[in-house]
Amino acid sequence: MSAIAGILSDSNGSQSLDNKGDLVGEYQETILVRNSKGINAGSTLFGLMARLKAEPAENNEFNWFERDPVARQILVATTNSTPPVSQGASGTIVVEFTSGQGDAAWPYLNANNVLRNMRTGEMIQVSATPTTNTISVNRSFNTSTGLSGFTLTAGDVLAIITLGQDEGALPVRALYEAPQVLTNYVQTFNSVVELTNAFKANKLRSDAAGPLKTRRIQALERIAKDIEMAFLVGTKQRLAGTNGYVYLTGGVKDAVDTAVPGNALNGGGSGGVSLSTGVMPWLQNFMTVGSDAKLALCGPTAYSVFSTFANSATNGFRIMNQENVFGMNITAINTPFGELDLAFHPALKEIPSFVDWMFVVDLAHVMQKTLEPLFLEPNIQTPGQDSYKEQFRAKLGLKLRFANAFGYAYSLDKITA
Repeated sequence: MSAIAGILSDSNGSQSLDNKGDLVGEYQETILVRNSKGINAGSTLFGLMARLKAEPAENNEFNWFERDPVARQILVATTNSTPPVSQGASGTIVVEFTSGQGDAAWPYLNANNVLRNMRTGEMIQVSATPTTNTISVNRSFNTSTGLSGFTLTAGDVLAIITLGQDEGALPVRALYEAPQVLTNYVQTFNSVVELTNAFKANKLRSDAAGPLKTRRIQALERIAKDIEMAFLVGTKQRLAGTNGYVYLTGGVKDAVDTAVPGNALNGGGSGGVSLSTGVMPWLQNFMTVGSDAKLALCGPTAYSVFSTFANSATNGFRIMNQENVFGMNITAINTPFGELDLAFHPALKEIPSFVDWMFVVDLAHVMQKTLEPLFLEPNIQTPGQDSYKEQFRAKLGLKLRFANAFGYAYSLDKITA
């Protein structure tokens, strides 16, 4: 069984979310049922949300907090071409900002921290708790050999290996990194069911049941696809409207473009994309963080390109197995960085511009925010009008946590070795 199947069928997601008291409408769960019957509504991700945990929303705008792992490396700011004269020679090192963090580096350090210069291999002991970015150290404290190679160059990475406390020493200073505040919106989705010449006197005509059911199905499919494409390629926006604001929820693409643009791969169209310089770095960006397995929702061209390449069983790629999970045919591919489960996405076929797109989703880090579940509201026609109206409506948003674990590709028509 693929890891994705395990996520969807575990004890946290195997029962109806409605039964667990979460705000998910019954119509959303029918999406998966329809998929399994071969009448795919093209709303795979939205349907899968019914198998995952949901969160209620109290407002159209919602926030959450994320932070990077605690920093474990700092950067040398000033070049020093003079190596230490002996084992444990005292000296100073000027450091700058932490790699990728943007905070001053010296507060991370305390007396007796052990650092390793990742370029030269030199082990360095911090001799005193720093109060500025000039750090007092004992150079090459573990060896007296190879001292001539232990120079310092601006940009050298000093990895924080460990901290050894002196016996009876006081506690070291505390330091905390401020998390990043992330925001997305709850979007109002709507589709209408209308049947003209529907009444006989003031009663709904008895022969209206068939046409009404057909139009309900189409309206449900329409709103489900609106939600699906918003979750995939929607752009987070708050626009001025007639009665207030029009809120648009940001999807997978928007989150990736904003936080980690390197997780987007340009497949190069008919010219193709290089395995070594394109596909492999792209996969490494998101496959090595988050969950061990990812779900790739693919247009037909992208699906064919990736599965065909994996079928060649070269460069660490291999098709492991195929299975059916809630109506989705999943092809589990072993990559050099973990398991990638390919699933064909009907909506990406119906829109020709998306046939060569692929959206890689970490199901453990995506969540639906629900202000109002998808439901059917009957009898919304104007009184006296010879027309019967209903509407499907939902107020939903996408909470995508840890965007580094997601990715997407476009124009993926060929992979070149």
